[in-house]
Parts: sequence; structure tokens; C-alpha cells
Amino acid sequence: MMQKDIHRWIEEIRRYNRLLHLVSENMIGDLEDNVCNTMKLLEHIHEPAIADLGSGSGLPAIPYKIMYPESSVTMIERSQKKCTFLRHIIDTLKLEDIFLIEEDPLTGETKRFDALMSRAFSPLMTLGRLAIKTARPGSRLYYLYTGRHNPLQNQPFFLINHLEHQFNKYTMNLDIYEIISRQ
Repeated sequence: MMQKDIHRWIEEIRRYNRLLHLVSENMIGDLEDNVCNTMKLLEHIHEPAIADLGSGSGLPAIPYKIMYPESSVTMIERSQKKCTFLRHIIDTLKLEDIFLIEEDPLTGETKRFDALMSRAFSPLMTLGRLAIKTARPGSRLYYLYTGRHNPLQNQPFFLINHLEHQFNKYTMNLDIYEIISRQ
């Protein structure tokens, strides 16, 4: 069941990518590998409720929800066209206890969360500001990215753990932070 839903989601990304620009042309060729590699790192995240900042195509929120159906997942995305795609995926896969907030959390008032995740968010300074705005003190931030280790250099973030996996073509990192204040 898990693989069927993941494959269906990937098919939908490929189907709508030209129109909606969900992932880069570079990533679309290796989409299955990128998703599988991300899922290997998602195995280190176990939260009853989590929000995904900048959900885009749904990576990592959709695989996380499929891996942990009992978890409540909130996707936060500012792009209307990407939100349309995410709603389509929620309906197509018949996912439950998954929510979508269509707004830019830097300009709107967003609910606060105990756990946040994001993948390849750019620029990193903006991710830090978003996390501070949407997190409660003591919250955790799980940040997935490729390349060399590049931790957040911001005072309210305390790096709890850094995991790194070398895959065929790249290195993927998972940094786990505790947000110790909201400044």
C-alpha cells in the first residue's frame, strides 16, 4: 500500500510538473531516487503532529504522512498553484488528518507547532525566520538538504543531531534542532 501511494504521487508530480513547476527539471529525472532517499532520513523523525514549511510538491510531507498515517501533518505553502496540486494529492490518495495552510507565514498569522520539517528550503536565513515565527519554544525543526553540512547559525536553534547519508549522486543531510526561544 505504501509503495502504491508513493508511486501514484510521483506520477502526479510528473503529470503536472510542466504546468505547475513543482520540482526542478534536474530533480524530475531522479525523482524516485530523491523520494526514496528522503524517506530513509524520514525514518529518524517520529512526531504525532508536524508541519512542513514550504511544502511545494509535497516532499517531505506526503511521504511522511504515508509512512506514519497516525501522525497529523500540516503543509504550509504560499504558492496558490502548488496548493491546488497538494489538494489534488490529498483527495487522490484519500489522505486523512492532513491539512493545508495556503499563506506566506512571514506575512500572515500562522498557528504555532511543536514540530516542523522542511526540505531544501532557500534561503536558509528565511527558513530560520519562518521556524521562529511558527514554532513554540522547545519545538523541534527537522531540516533535510543535500550537499555539505550547513547548520543554521541562529541563536534560538540548538543542533541536537546531524545525520548524513551518502547516496549515489549526492549527500543528503538531516539536521535536528531544538528551538530554544522565539527571540
